[in-house]
Amino acid sequence: MEKWVYEQYGMRVERLERRGTHTAVWHKQERFLIVPADGQSEAEMEERQQMSRYLRTKGVGSVGELVKTTSGTYIATWNGKPMALVRAPLPTARFRSLGRELAVIHEYGRSCPLPITACRRIGQWRELWAKRIDQMEAFWANMLATGPASPFDRLFIESFPYYLGLAENAIQYVADTELDEEPLRIDYAAFCHERLPQAGWVEGAEAKLPIDWVYDHCARDLAEWVRHLYHQRGLGCQRAVRQFFQDYGHLSPLSPFAWRLIYARLLFPLPYFECVESYYTAVDRNEQVRYEGELHRLLDGSHEYERFLASFAEIAGISERVRLPVIEWLPSA
Repeated sequence: MEKWVYEQYGMRVERLERRGTHTAVWHKQERFLIVPADGQSEAEMEERQQMSRYLRTKGVGSVGELVKTTSGTYIATWNGKPMALVRAPLPTARFRSLGRELAVIHEYGRSCPLPITACRRIGQWRELWAKRIDQMEAFWANMLATGPASPFDRLFIESFPYYLGLAENAIQYVADTELDEEPLRIDYAAFCHERLPQAGWVEGAEAKLPIDWVYDHCARDLAEWVRHLYHQRGLGCQRAVRQFFQDYGHLSPLSPFAWRLIYARLLFPLPYFECVESYYTAVDRNEQVRYEGELHRLLDGSHEYERFLASFAEIAGISERVRLPVIEWLPSA
């Protein structure tokens, strides 16, 4: 890899460390990360670079910066895989709670004058979810016709109709929200994360990496963190969820529109879709075994998650001030 770094970036590697899916390299006492760039375009990378630069000008700490190759691109190929290089300062401890830190980042994103189009996801949830549903439904119908070849196939065939219904409910919830509620300034596009729980800076393990940014409604990050808290603690997540929303709302009070988008995103069964997609694209049997276990956990926990959804307004501490339309088939809170 040292040779590749020199050929692509003209940098001589002084030290190299493996960090999960990332590789840290040191050059002239500066730290860089080599990170996967699967599915990324040069246009997206340029916008992520601009978002990172904007945050640094606002004084946000520990923000990384993409480095171009000697040929002027952000993406380079190593062993057939697209990769990117990030100048990544050493991570620092957060002095603010996650809720407050997120509120600051989101607010800078809302006021950013940069034209962002390639990384823009706001207003696209219904379209993106519908596309994902259609692809999996076609795959499911084909498997239904040919019959299962493995225990995972059988579980997928049996469980998909339930999660299809949940996903369609989520799409309708977004559609109804857009009809019923008026967006406020808090609902402008902000600098968000592809998947906030996977961003290393959240736990103080890594800098804020440009590769993570997307331009979306703040509900994206908020819902994904709540989903993460639920999967960590189950129905015992109430205290952590309330504190998270209180910290965020102290700087950026949420609108009814935002609360309904948060709920719609929690309705959409993203972990199920990601689990099934990951199983069928896995190249390693050990990976498949891991996803088999994950699917069993999701199915075994489906009734508890229904109770979580039914009682979300109470868990979040908003039941007396925000009206979330009820999903009729969910159990009573």
